[in-house]
Amino acid sequence: MCESNVYLRKDDDEKLIMENVAAITPVAENTFLLKGLLGESMEVKAIIEDINLMGHKIILKAL
Repeated sequence: MCESNVYLRKDDDEKLIMENVAAITPVAENTFLLKGLLGESMEVKAIIEDINLMGHKIILKAL
């Protein structure tokens, strides 16, 4: 499978915000729409800090 877990980092805290994310679409400046494998979605205001494809982990930095 190609899905990844998305974490939101704020200061030194890292929190899992969505599992099994299949797509990330930019919708505005520093705003992304996360789309899950089962159709769920979430809009997040952040910047991309790290993408680890082998580890299936994406880290967004909160603004």
